Amino acid sequence: MKTCPVCDTPYPNQHATCPTDGAMLIETRELAPGQIVRGKYRTVRKLGSGGMGVVYLAEHLLLGGQLALKFLAVELSHNPQFIKRFRQEARAAYLLRHPNIVEVVDLDQDEDGNLFIAMEFVSGPSLRSVLQEAPRGLPVERALHIARGLGAGLAAAHARGAVHRDIKPENILLGTMPDGSEQPKVLDFGIAAMAEGITNLSRTHGLLLTPEYAAPEQWRGTAAAELDGRTDLYALGGVLYEMLTGRTPFHAQNMEGWMYQHLQGVPQPLERLRPSLAKEHPGLEAIVMRLLAREREHRFPSAKAFLEAIAPQQPAPCPVTVVEKSPAPVSRPPSRSAFSKWVWAAALAVVGLGICAGVWFWQSRPATVVPVLTPGGGTYAQAQSVTITDATPFATIHYTVDGSTPTEASPVYKQLISGLASGSKIRAIATAMFRAPSVEASGMYIWTGATLLAAKPPEPSAYDLGKSAYDNKDYTQARTLFTQACDGVNMNACTYLGYIYANGLGIPPDADMARKIYQKSCDGGHLRGCTGLGTVYQEAGDINNARKYFKLACDGGVKDACEYLRDVQ
Repeated sequence: MKTCPVCDTPYPNQHATCPTDGAMLIETRELAPGQIVRGKYRTVRKLGSGGMGVVYLAEHLLLGGQLALKFLAVELSHNPQFIKRFRQEARAAYLLRHPNIVEVVDLDQDEDGNLFIAMEFVSGPSLRSVLQEAPRGLPVERALHIARGLGAGLAAAHARGAVHRDIKPENILLGTMPDGSEQPKVLDFGIAAMAEGITNLSRTHGLLLTPEYAAPEQWRGTAAAELDGRTDLYALGGVLYEMLTGRTPFHAQNMEGWMYQHLQGVPQPLERLRPSLAKEHPGLEAIVMRLLAREREHRFPSAKAFLEAIAPQQPAPCPVTVVEKSPAPVSRPPSRSAFSKWVWAAALAVVGLGICAGVWFWQSRPATVVPVLTPGGGTYAQAQSVTITDATPFATIHYTVDGSTPTEASPVYKQLISGLASGSKIRAIATAMFRAPSVEASGMYIWTGATLLAAKPPEPSAYDLGKSAYDNKDYTQARTLFTQACDGVNMNACTYLGYIYANGLGIPPDADMARKIYQKSCDGGHLRGCTGLGTVYQEAGDINNARKYFKLACDGGVKDACEYLRDVQ
């Protein structure tokens, strides 16, 4: 049996590479129950397997008690480069001691030289199996409890310089405390780092990562030594998003689509997927979106800072006016003057409580979601036009282009920003009614081409020209321009192009070409393209595929797709 180290899919031994992501398959061998390992462990049963090897439940012959033995794949155990990396990372993992981290208790080689790690056995399900039974997400308090535990484990690991690099529900186990409460534990610290030591693992971008949760800097190929705890926080944001909604922040069909989504996409607002969240847990969406910020500088600076933000909010103590009473003579009623004082004191107490409640509400406002600059700051051959988008409904974006701090008195963003001089720095915040201003987004833009380009408005793009031709019903010209823009990875253009072919605008209808182009658009994260792909399959009588793509678009908030989905149920 061979297994893909990227997607964990098993294949027969005659296969050499994974057809999905191009990774070289790794051979795994299995031990029989009752087998003795190194004279001190007896295998009980197989717990699971993956691309890196097989895990067994075992018992310690001398000390008693159960633990988990993780055997690394055969090829890895005979790779000198990997053995060296394995020992380094396993020793680092051995030093991590925290209630929210699965403890490593031993590392060794069996009688045949195969590497294995002995770990604490957690008698509980993985977070993945729990999420599979909760398609609409977990109760918010449970999700927050798990997130706090994971944050605490990461904070301890990051303090020792250890970065996990592969936080995902499969690597999170849910144990039970003596008092019966749930205890999340992070599994496989160091395994991702070990895997990066293996050469020729994948032909896809040269990356070994879990596409649903990998941070943008991992997709950009940032060197492992340059990654820090904020990479784990991004993945934790994806896990928390999934716990709250039942779905990952992004969706794609292939590695190129996943890369595009993490580098350019914007997750659906949590409030749209779980409307009660804003009212019952104000500020939580801003916390999740900050974890998922595309640039590391916009995320929480540390796991400790995240824990402080997600800690249960305790309302500040409110000053209470105490009215001292002196005993009045029993023989006569209180005077008008005493009664007036009592009324005034009561009125002042009510006003004080009202002010306190107002201050508490104002301080606990949820933050507006951080705006996104497209393209992000960087060095470009030619001058670029920059758009700023927001995820909070009815938000207002304030920005500056001279590097000064944006405030609510700064200019309001209304259209794309063009004509920037090289070296300009855009800084922006988003504001919304009853919300605190967002964390700032910023980017510096440097043009390496002719300096005159920065002083002139950019030429209209192929997509813009194609859209103009389309609006004027010049479908032949629109098709040519949209084809050019679609080849340049403009997914909007691909969707329009698919519509032209599907509906025969200026040409005979071509369902095969429409399906091919819609597929590219959908894989690139454009949900309208997924809707179009569903209609092509529906017209072809392929209801299963039609339902699949309508649901994908509907889950992403495309109302038309939801209506089409009802038609094919």
